[in-house]
Amino acid sequence: MRTLETRLLKSYNAIIAIFLTLFGYACSKSPINPIDIRTEYGTPSAKFIVQGKVMSVLNNQAIDNIQVVMKGDTVMTDQSGNYQVADKFGFPTDQTYTVQFNDIDGNLNGSFDNLDTTVEFKNPKFTNGDGHWYSGETKMNVDIKLNPKK
Repeated sequence: MRTLETRLLKSYNAIIAIFLTLFGYACSKSPINPIDIRTEYGTPSAKFIVQGKVMSVLNNQAIDNIQVVMKGDTVMTDQSGNYQVADKFGFPTDQTYTVQFNDIDGNLNGSFDNLDTTVEFKNPKFTNGDGHWYSGETKMNVDIKLNPKK
C-alpha cells in the first residue's frame, strides 16, 4: 500500500511542479513589449548647493582663505570671498545643514572668529533632474560676516 501512496504523491508533486513552472513563466511575460519595461534600482538623490560670500563685519571687505565645510565638502574662499559647497547625494526633501566657517591660515588675512551656521532648505525646487532617481540640484545663497578676533 505504501508504494501506491508513494507513487501517487510523486505524481502529484510532479504535476504541481510542472504547473508552477508554467504558471510562473506565463506570468513573467507581459502583454506590453518587454523591451519597454525597465527596472531601476537606486535611491532618490539631489544636489544641495550652498554658495555665498564671506566678509568682515568691520568694513564689509571680502575675506579670502576662509575654510568652509558642509557635510564632508571643504573649500577655501577665493580672493573675492566667494565659496560654494555641496551635498551631492542628499535626499530630495527638506534638508538642514550645518556650515562651518573657519579661519585656519593664521594672520594672513587677519584673524577672524570661527562661525557655525545652520542652512535650511524648505520645500526645495530642483532643476536639471534626469526624470528618474536624480531629482536635480537646488541652490541657496548665504553671505556671512565674520567678527575679527579680539
